[in-house]
Amino acid sequence: MNRGKPRIRRRCAEVPSTVGLVLSAGGARGAYQLGCWKAFITRGISFSAVAGSSIGALNGALVCQGDWEAAYRLWLELTRISSVNLNYRKLAKLIAGAAGDMGLLLLPVPNLGWLRAIKYASTVAKFASRHGTLGVLLKNGLFSMSGIKPVLKRHLDMTEVMARPMPLFVTVCGEPRAASPLGPSHWFHIQNQDEEDAWDYLTASMSVPFIFSPVRVRGEYYSDGGIGNWLPVAPLYENGIRNMIVVSTKANTTCKARDYPKSTIIVIRPQKPLGRFPVATFRFTEKAVENWMNEGYEDAMRVLDREGGQLGL
Repeated sequence: MNRGKPRIRRRCAEVPSTVGLVLSAGGARGAYQLGCWKAFITRGISFSAVAGSSIGALNGALVCQGDWEAAYRLWLELTRISSVNLNYRKLAKLIAGAAGDMGLLLLPVPNLGWLRAIKYASTVAKFASRHGTLGVLLKNGLFSMSGIKPVLKRHLDMTEVMARPMPLFVTVCGEPRAASPLGPSHWFHIQNQDEEDAWDYLTASMSVPFIFSPVRVRGEYYSDGGIGNWLPVAPLYENGIRNMIVVSTKANTTCKARDYPKSTIIVIRPQKPLGRFPVATFRFTEKAVENWMNEGYEDAMRVLDREGGQLGL
């Protein structure tokens, strides 16, 4: 792909497909998936269902909408604006809480090892408790997601997505529990929701804990779907899809055949790492997005040439 606004060239008419598309989490590295999608269009490949986690959920909604140009414009806009708004009240509360937590270290205690150990343990427990700094940050986040929805709505028509016959499955992570310290993983069929809930589940799937506040949907709080299900193959498999193309932003991604019996899965992944959390995850710069889109396009075309015959593509 050339730098600047790419032109899509379709090699042939669209090929009817019973293939599902799985899109991983990855933050800004999700631009790689946009490049892969362009390759699918070039090859005339359509999909019967899509599942996505985090940024993959957003890209999945864009795929369902079926407008690559709108998706490209959205990604460019994300590189040019601040899509999150710092909540200064939250920040002030967080700083005050951290000062209170750390204040325990100032308590004078006799120079006895076990007393000092208790003091340090108490500080850590307070810091990590529900009402401590980490607890408040997990509950409220540092940034607000309120600024991103208007940006999404300028390029993503949820009414159009929900009217499409292509099912979209979005993964989210529930509140932490004793049995699931990171929170249980859930997935939702977007076309089975009302439009407001559909937007909320999509936004929740991108709400990285500690960075963004969780999103409340029908009385429950949900966060980033990539925490418990980075690569959401299960929603498609559980809904009877046995032929899938998986697009991951991680270079070392594999799908074990024994986990999905009687299925054929093609994995498209970077040849080398695209970067690590948190730097690469939030690198919404035009240069990075363009580079990752180019890599996605080239990698997808190469994999489809080599393995596409397995799915009749």
